[in-house]
Amino acid sequence: MGLMKKLWTLLIRPSQRIALGIILVGGFLSGIVFFLVFHFTMNATNSMEICISCHEMDGVYEEYRESKHYSSASGVRATCSDCHVPHGKTFGDYIDKFLAKLTIGSKDIFHHLLGTYPTRESFEKARWHLAQNVLANMRARDSKECRYCHSFDAMDMEEQDKSAARKHKRVMESADKTCVDCHSGLVHKEPVAPAEQAQKEPVGGSDKK
Repeated sequence: MGLMKKLWTLLIRPSQRIALGIILVGGFLSGIVFFLVFHFTMNATNSMEICISCHEMDGVYEEYRESKHYSSASGVRATCSDCHVPHGKTFGDYIDKFLAKLTIGSKDIFHHLLGTYPTRESFEKARWHLAQNVLANMRARDSKECRYCHSFDAMDMEEQDKSAARKHKRVMESADKTCVDCHSGLVHKEPVAPAEQAQKEPVGGSDKK
């Protein structure tokens, strides 16, 4: 009780109230500035310009430009972040987006600065493993980014190819697969698995002397 009384006595003093008010207002304004900077940074790092600014993305960007996600009859274009960055309207989605940028995004920047893949050839050699990591993340979210644009509820099965409609109906009923299990090669080419890559490489090096 003695401590609370002393605290109350300090708070009711005019000088203390002014100081407390300054602290509260300053903290509130600092919070607003931090939120605006944070929100701007989150959105800015979603831009296509940021995504393709590293040389490692040259090859995959060329593939993207030849895909239906870049140019289609509908005129709808999906950017890198639409497929590779969690997004949604819930607080949980926002947290997932922040964590993805903090972990995956930071890791990409780290390897770029470190020069892990200095050439397109070195990137292609590691591409299968990189692709498996991306697919694993997408499967963990049940292809939520795909479903943000492509929902079963909006699909007209009568307008689809019979084989596609049959497979979609089966997945809707069983939920044993997710979008990327069947559609992983739509935008980027399927990378060659290490075992297949080893079979294609000549044994004993080049024949040239």
